[in-house]
Amino acid sequence: MQSKFEQLYDMYYDSVYRYIFVSVKNKWNAEDIIATVFTKIFQNEDKITEVEASKNWIFRIAHNTIIDFYRKNSKVIPIESFLDRGDEDFGYEDIVIRDEFNGVKKIIDGLPEETKKMLYLRFYGGLKFREIAETVNVAENTVKSTISRAIKKIKKNYEHSLGSDIYG
Repeated sequence: MQSKFEQLYDMYYDSVYRYIFVSVKNKWNAEDIIATVFTKIFQNEDKITEVEASKNWIFRIAHNTIIDFYRKNSKVIPIESFLDRGDEDFGYEDIVIRDEFNGVKKIIDGLPEETKKMLYLRFYGGLKFREIAETVNVAENTVKSTISRAIKKIKKNYEHSLGSDIYG
């Protein structure tokens, strides 16, 4: 029989890692943060009442740990910005897909931080609107409208960027 901590780890590790990774954009930092998150959970294992009901608590810990990471490392520049990564390992389709993804990612990066957090929790963390609201401490309707407006803005800006690429 697995402990509650082991059950939480097995159930939520992947989705929490994805959320952390898209938030910090660096594999090594994401691995450090996820280790910290699960260390905190292990140290507070006695607070786990039900495994399924702990999802919001876990994402709240991850959210706060990411904030702590940025506070401590406010002058850290991701190593990817220094690396020259050529396209020789990619086929044409891979390059096109990556370029499209980078276009969308650039639009998302221009959104307010709180909006990005909500999008990451929704699409990378797999959280429901209610769970996101509890994690970032806002009303559920605020989360719904923020995500809806963000998606509309992303689509509009992406379609506009495609139009400007095609027409001039």
